[in-house]
Amino acid sequence: MIRLLDFQLSGRLLFGRGALSELPSALARLNVERVLIVTDPGLVRAGLCARVVDTLAGTNIEHAVFDGVEPDPRMAIVERCLAAARDSGCEALIGLGGGSALDIAKITAALLTNPGDVSQYFGVDQIPNASLPKVLIPTTSGTGSEVSPIAILSDVDAHLKKGVVSHRLYADVAIVDPDLTLGLPPHITAYTGVDALTHAIEAYTNKYAHPLVDGFALQAIELINNSLRRAVACGDDPEARFEMSMASTLGGFCLGTVNTGAVHALAYPLGGEFDVPHGVANSLLLPYVMRYNLISNVDRFAHIARVMDCQTEGLSQREAAELSVDAVMELCRDVGIVSRMRDLDVPESAIESMAEAAMDVTRLLSINPRTVTLEAAREIYRQAY
Repeated sequence: MIRLLDFQLSGRLLFGRGALSELPSALARLNVERVLIVTDPGLVRAGLCARVVDTLAGTNIEHAVFDGVEPDPRMAIVERCLAAARDSGCEALIGLGGGSALDIAKITAALLTNPGDVSQYFGVDQIPNASLPKVLIPTTSGTGSEVSPIAILSDVDAHLKKGVVSHRLYADVAIVDPDLTLGLPPHITAYTGVDALTHAIEAYTNKYAHPLVDGFALQAIELINNSLRRAVACGDDPEARFEMSMASTLGGFCLGTVNTGAVHALAYPLGGEFDVPHGVANSLLLPYVMRYNLISNVDRFAHIARVMDCQTEGLSQREAAELSVDAVMELCRDVGIVSRMRDLDVPESAIESMAEAAMDVTRLLSINPRTVTLEAAREIYRQAY
């Protein structure tokens, strides 16, 4: 039976080239006059933060900037951003950047109106009060965080990534301007793009997959297969950047409704123990988890192969399904994704501790299409090693 679908999107989505110019009117509709821009030092140096500030020129909107976001941020970064937000007296937050900046903006906005610290809110639907308004502006095409209800943080003590999942984290306004991704470095384009592919493939194949969401996932897979190579090879290709922005947002639509699976669960300890960026960890593990999951739903993996332009005529469904793994591995090779954990200086001896840590990510393992035992987790890591 098809399960009951609880489907929600951000308050507003402004998508398209030049969408950033709509920021002042979006803030006016939220009736705010003082904002905190949450971003990272790289975007300040690249001038993207200045572009956001420039859109506010001539308006009555005052701004402050918190540029202390780090990749795969620790919980301590939330506390620093929270202090900056309180000092600024902001009435709304603007998240600008990749998933890390957007996630910090989301959880900070919630903590400004809820008691306690972030550790109280890990898990699903733990945030009681509505958050401060937030506008989310991605500068990469991967996480889909601008339209998801999820924020991921690094728990340094536990050596694990942990998630806050709540409808309170949805953006009031998401502004997706593909022009903000022009010139993004090839390696970041590659692993964020495969991160978006991971969202789509896991959403299409996990236990919560739903016909109303399948279309988002399949279109994202097709767009990424058609455009990621071009976006990596030629970072200023506006068509490739537009299609990758669309794919990332479509993948983000899947996250709050059907979510992901074992790729993300196994990626969390890889990032938590060895500081491997979330997108890199997902990109590395995706084909190995796909191969493990293959027998759980051969028809769906065969369909992924066809969407990725594999020649499946005359093949059995099982043979076609196996081509989906080959297609993903070929795409990853073409865009320069690291395919082995050893290439990231992860010691083989860490497989046991990572497998044990991954088994605690029950929120995602419970919806993976094939049951993941401790031994299965070990074997996937061994294959990826």
